[in-house]
Amino acid sequence: MSDVPSSSGTSGSWAGWRLFRVEERRPESETITSFVLRPVDGGAIPAHRPGQYLTFLVDVPGKGAQKRNYSISCAPGGATYRISVKREPEGTVSRWLHDEAVVGTELKVGAPAGEFVLPDDQPRPVVLLSGGVGLTPMVSMLETIARDRRALQAFYVHGTINGRTHAFGAHVRDLAARSDNIKAATFYSAPGEGDAQGRDFDVAGRITVEWLRSHVPADADFFICGPVPFLRSFVTGLAASGIAAERIHYEFFGAVEDLLEVWPEALDIAPANTANSWGQEGKKADAPATTREAIGEAFLDGQADAVIVSDREGYITLWNPGAERIFGFTEADAMGQSLDIIIPEGLRARHWEGYRETAASGESRYGAGDLLSVPALCKDGRRISVEFTITMLRDAAGVVIGMIAVLRDVTARFEEAKALKKRLAALEAAGQEATASVASS
Repeated sequence: MSDVPSSSGTSGSWAGWRLFRVEERRPESETITSFVLRPVDGGAIPAHRPGQYLTFLVDVPGKGAQKRNYSISCAPGGATYRISVKREPEGTVSRWLHDEAVVGTELKVGAPAGEFVLPDDQPRPVVLLSGGVGLTPMVSMLETIARDRRALQAFYVHGTINGRTHAFGAHVRDLAARSDNIKAATFYSAPGEGDAQGRDFDVAGRITVEWLRSHVPADADFFICGPVPFLRSFVTGLAASGIAAERIHYEFFGAVEDLLEVWPEALDIAPANTANSWGQEGKKADAPATTREAIGEAFLDGQADAVIVSDREGYITLWNPGAERIFGFTEADAMGQSLDIIIPEGLRARHWEGYRETAASGESRYGAGDLLSVPALCKDGRRISVEFTITMLRDAAGVVIGMIAVLRDVTARFEEAKALKKRLAALEAAGQEATASVASS
């Protein structure tokens, strides 16, 4: 039985928050659960564009109001939306949804949004490339292609760990089997004992640019969604292989992956007649090691200090290896979380007041050489001292859309200074006592 809703025109777009009720929960894998949502008011819902997301405002006990975006994982045109959420071990909202959002739970939802969408007039074949829970917008696109775009050639390529983490496997195979224009390939990086190649998955190992070059059309458009390392690998890897920037589309909530883009133009890559040519002619130039993009990549990956990027609301959108070294949270732990994970509870109100003022004004004295010294929290509960500077991220209109912070662990220096002050205070007290003793004798 197909999950694809029948095509029907709908209206009923809304501004602000609208209450939706969980109508159904459906486990898709051991880590991903789908939630089918129907508006409480019984009204119509707008037909989203395949690939768009919904914004949720969730009041989590003890954590306050939390805002998150989740891709719609069904084709447009029905009376409900479906989101499919991975339970993250440290995810405040994802854990709450999995543990508390039962059938009947009401959620505040913003209208469909986002520009990572399947175009209505897509002229070329498409490759829907995903890793892990990044498959959610791809399933929406794939259902739409199976139902409404029978002339569009589509290649669904998905990577996951094994059958326990594989969501929508049977559904995707069914769509491909019933559609002459759809081909699907699934990669398991570590197949389990019960996983059968040819039945549950197609290739053991990870997706590679070389495999894509051999199995998908050279003129295809690539739609990519997955964890940050997955995006970084394929956005830059496909570009370096000769795929034009306008044919590489990707989803990353927070939009700071722009900092790491390495397009053919940036690397001075001409159309290639090499092993990476994708059928084009010409010669690929070597990538200069001193482009701003190459320097930025090396800086982020090799920097011993923490480099953390957060969006305007304070949710983490980039977490470099230095941040993991200092704070103990892995990239997977931190991405999408509030900066609260490293802010001591007693300092959060003050921090967010300053953060909001800085975002609104676009000015901070800690970006012009002045360092701010503050306590911070580590994953293991330790409290450390850090110094940091910040830089604003702005859109084309100059509006602040996020901030970049570079932080250094100065705990050792702070403790030494504190010990020195203590010794000086003791010496001063001893000197005063000696002076008083002499004066009284």
